[in-house]
Amino acid sequence: MISRRIYAALEFAVVFIVLPLAYLPFCRSIHPLPVLWCFAAVCAYLLRRNEGSRRHGFWGECPKSKQILYMIGRFVLIAVLLGVFTLLHDRGRFLSFPRFRPLFWSIVMLLYPLLSAVPQGIIYRAFVFSRYKCLFGEGWAMIAASALVFSFAHIIFLNPVAILLTLGGGLLFAHTYLKSASLWFSSLEHALYGDFIFTIGLGYYIYHGSFLR
Repeated sequence: MISRRIYAALEFAVVFIVLPLAYLPFCRSIHPLPVLWCFAAVCAYLLRRNEGSRRHGFWGECPKSKQILYMIGRFVLIAVLLGVFTLLHDRGRFLSFPRFRPLFWSIVMLLYPLLSAVPQGIIYRAFVFSRYKCLFGEGWAMIAASALVFSFAHIIFLNPVAILLTLGGGLLFAHTYLKSASLWFSSLEHALYGDFIFTIGLGYYIYHGSFLR
């Protein structure tokens, strides 16, 4: 009989490596959002089944005030660095989205948190942390595993900038999830960075529709 750890490792590899690679040839013809939501629905169902073992239910704990302040301070610092980087290396796209397509930008600001950040939080934080604890424990190995598969999923955008941005973001969001035990709080952080990335122009690299052109 296959041991639990071997089965979990095989499942992890299939779900987070094989399936994204299998989807890659179809990423231009099948929009990723429906795929993402179907995957998130399956993960949410599995998490709900085990909710009895979760002390604070599906969405987790309410973060402490110092955690909120830490997250805000970290965001301000990283936002300044990303803004300066974009201004220096991609000046033509800096703030081009809100300047030239303000209505569409407003829609993205409202919908990105719900349509993208939340399902990704369910999959790459709540599900990974819950289901693969036997493989990665509850420390930095788990944070790294969560960030790596989150970043790897963005190979569908076919550029290294998307991989690097999401790897860094994945480490931040997984760290927040580990420390706060809050899915909604880590998803809020994800949404905050995502909206900012789109606003300053780096969203061009992480959306295959390239509506920022």
